Amino acid sequence: MGYFKIIYWVIILVFLGSVSCTPQKVNQSSTDRLYTKSNNELDAKYTIYHVNDSISQLFYDISNEVLQYKKTDTSNYFYAQIRIELNVSAEDNLSAVSDTASIVLTDKQEDAIIKQLRGSLFFKLPAGFNYYINVNVVDRNKKVEYTDNLFSNKTSIEARQNFLITNARNEVLFSSYYKPDEVVYIQSSRNREKLFEVDYFKPKFKLALPPFSVELMPKFSYKPDSTFSVYETNGKIELALPSKGFFHLKTNSTTKNGVTFFVYESAYPRIKNTEQMILATRYIMAKKEFDNCLQSSDQKGAIDKFWIEIGGSAERAKELIRKYYLRVQESNKLFTSFQEGWKTDRGMIYIVFGAPNKVSKRKNGEVWTYGEPNNPTSISFSFIKIINPFTDNDFYLERSELYKERWYQAVDMWRQGRIYLDN
Repeated sequence: MGYFKIIYWVIILVFLGSVSCTPQKVNQSSTDRLYTKSNNELDAKYTIYHVNDSISQLFYDISNEVLQYKKTDTSNYFYAQIRIELNVSAEDNLSAVSDTASIVLTDKQEDAIIKQLRGSLFFKLPAGFNYYINVNVVDRNKKVEYTDNLFSNKTSIEARQNFLITNARNEVLFSSYYKPDEVVYIQSSRNREKLFEVDYFKPKFKLALPPFSVELMPKFSYKPDSTFSVYETNGKIELALPSKGFFHLKTNSTTKNGVTFFVYESAYPRIKNTEQMILATRYIMAKKEFDNCLQSSDQKGAIDKFWIEIGGSAERAKELIRKYYLRVQESNKLFTSFQEGWKTDRGMIYIVFGAPNKVSKRKNGEVWTYGEPNNPTSISFSFIKIINPFTDNDFYLERSELYKERWYQAVDMWRQGRIYLDN
């Protein structure tokens, strides 16, 4: 497989009520709301930057749209107050918190304008280990807590979080995906090279196979379509991103670690044209339906007809369309790796089944549970974290034929005009 060594584990380890197993102590942390709609109402973005061998910095960008503003004094002003809390755990011991950090933000309401609350805080993160950083944002007025879980690799000075990405206005950029023709600026306090190498890869990845498929996904070989060099000037590297695909910036030609920029359509993570709508609906379409839609001279009419037929009316079809493609959009936000989030294994399960009731984070992946743990009607999906130089967000589903019946039940619900687990 060349330099890029990916091992796709195919282990039949399915947590179904029909399977009885002896409980084992597992190094993990759990959350019941990580991917739920209510948790994602807070439009919050984060990025981690490793300043040196012992200190890292969390940058945050939080929309005030869903925050609650209240009067706190006799003045006429309303204020929102949130507390950002970090809990750091080593990957080898997720149940133990090794460090904490927090900050309280107060924002005065100004003519009900939606704005972003931006800033950063420093925290201790010794080099040489991988970590998970649990980020809790507490809206003190609303008494609501929002949770995110960030992976941090501090085992190499060449890894992604050793680079801070900004735009021409020196504003920190939080996303791993970018628009065609966007220009970014990269700086690193731990890498002082003047010359960097960039490998370019064209987009050529298939969408996820059904969870019961025994067909192996094609292995990825690290073979760029082209390579070019960029130079540091005044402490920054300027990089133009002209084409769809992804660009992988490295400190030298002997390493595969670096920072990757995924370039998709300008509307990404949203679905904005008919062809994209058809492609993203493949999970609940029969192959013949899918081919007919894609090959139709009137693609818009074909995909509308599909939704109206399964919804039973134009009004119901509109609601199904809104909910389905919102899941596609959320999958792009949550699960983008070296391919669009909706094409990934987690994206597939999220779109068809909805957000899991429980997520258990483990050293080598995460487990999604739908229903109550140990309930015979519940189902769990186990995702293995894949180590690759492009992203820390690549997870592969452990497939099994035991998933077939539940998969078709969920798909049939959609095809009967009902939304599976509207959470």
